Amino acid sequence: MKLLGLVFLLFNLFMFSFSRKLLTESGGGLHDEAALLKLKSSFLDPNGVLSSWVSDSSSNHCSWYGVSCNSDSRVVSLILRGCDELEGSGVLHLPDLSSCSSSKRRLGGVISPVVGDLSEIRVLSLSFNDLRGEIPKEIWGLEKLEILDLKGNNFIGGIRVVDNVVLRKLMSFEDEDEIGPSSADDDSPGKSGLYPIEVASIVSASVIVFVLLVLVILFIYTRKWKRNSQVQVDEIKEIKVFVDIGIPLTYEIIVRATGYFSNSNCIGHGGFGSTYKAEVSPTNVFAVKRLSVGRFQGDQQFHAEISALEMVRHPNLVMLIGYHASETEMFLIYNYLSGGNLQDFIKERSKAAIEWKVLHKIALDVARALSYLHEQCSPKVLHRDIKPSNILLDNNYNAYLSDFGLSKLLGTSQSHVTTGVAGTFGYVAPEYAMTCRVSEKADVYSYGIVLLELISDKRALDPSFSSHENGFNIVSWAHMMLSQGKAKEVFTTGLWETGPPDDLVEVLHLALKCTVDSLSIRPTMKQAVRLLKRIQPSRL
Repeated sequence: MKLLGLVFLLFNLFMFSFSRKLLTESGGGLHDEAALLKLKSSFLDPNGVLSSWVSDSSSNHCSWYGVSCNSDSRVVSLILRGCDELEGSGVLHLPDLSSCSSSKRRLGGVISPVVGDLSEIRVLSLSFNDLRGEIPKEIWGLEKLEILDLKGNNFIGGIRVVDNVVLRKLMSFEDEDEIGPSSADDDSPGKSGLYPIEVASIVSASVIVFVLLVLVILFIYTRKWKRNSQVQVDEIKEIKVFVDIGIPLTYEIIVRATGYFSNSNCIGHGGFGSTYKAEVSPTNVFAVKRLSVGRFQGDQQFHAEISALEMVRHPNLVMLIGYHASETEMFLIYNYLSGGNLQDFIKERSKAAIEWKVLHKIALDVARALSYLHEQCSPKVLHRDIKPSNILLDNNYNAYLSDFGLSKLLGTSQSHVTTGVAGTFGYVAPEYAMTCRVSEKADVYSYGIVLLELISDKRALDPSFSSHENGFNIVSWAHMMLSQGKAKEVFTTGLWETGPPDDLVEVLHLALKCTVDSLSIRPTMKQAVRLLKRIQPSRL
């Protein structure tokens, strides 16, 4: 009972000590937004780089250019680099800055001391701009700051500078007084103007924490619990790697290779996030899909689902190399494919005629990948978002299905949809859209839509369909052309003349059969593979 009484007393003292702190931390997200607006006012922005930094009801500060937040809308990353092409340069070996002197992304002015109010920030990068004046001493008080990159500016003042490159804040120096302001000379209210009650609160909290730690250690010791205090894993920066690629992959290496997720390295936007090219070395290039923090349904479930995807391997599936997941960042690492995606391929093929055997190969590769997910994985994997932008190509027109397993991993309620279910409008099976009940036959329907786009010049919801009634899509159009005896006009320019007409018609009928309303009539992907192999043209 005495122990309980002591714990109760310590708890009350602890709550009193931190009540002031809790009150000041409420509304942290709004506080960060105000700090960003003040910081913007200290910059010179002639080219409108920060034009999205406007306080209104249509968006919050987490969507502003260069800003990343955690789940509490607190700013954790601010990246406003003035010159993307120099982002990979090392700290002590500067390239010629003249190559970015005319960059339209450069900011001028000074860094406002208000940057010190971004108490949750971990990454601050303002390199290769035209910032001047002194670096505010408030930066050195940001306790959670992990990466500070201010190289390529024109700062002055009493901090250690190497060729205008401000070194990482967290690096150790023998003469630390050169890095930040001296505590003896610091006249800021936060350090010299503490009230007596605040001093007493800090002392009380320190004593309470110490006593509680002693009690916990004694409690553990008396029950002979074994603990390993030597191993401490920094989960925030851990990358789980599934495939041995011959070089180490760390959080720092991957994030730096993306240019800190620079827009210049962004190679695609999808329903689950943006994808960035990460060139670690000339022979090791990856595609990093950055997901929105907080979208997965619990850490344990996320790690379990990703581990299950590790076992999903097929020649026509994009290979999952590894992943990172923490409270502030989450991304998946895939092998990089230089041929772009099928959506771009379909748009650009109008410039040159594409042979039938190339289109057939793409159709067969995708069918094989889906057949593997449906028939050979246990439990079966349903993709739920088959569309041209999720089909990638290499330079030899080999097709690879991407984003498999992500709909289940991230939850249907968080998917990029206009239908209320996982998937993209125009490709979603009607029974799935109406009932939210999904099966492999929903993937078959989406495959049929993609197949029609592949062989024709129409998109799933082509603008030319606007003159027809609501619900008219590429399936309706293909049926209409067949009923009018215009099957030849379904196919893209030049395809009917170069491909065997009988084989083309068979593929058209396969696509229409995949998109019928009756699930029992739709073929399985295994049956689709069998048909496509039977009419396979001579090899490439």
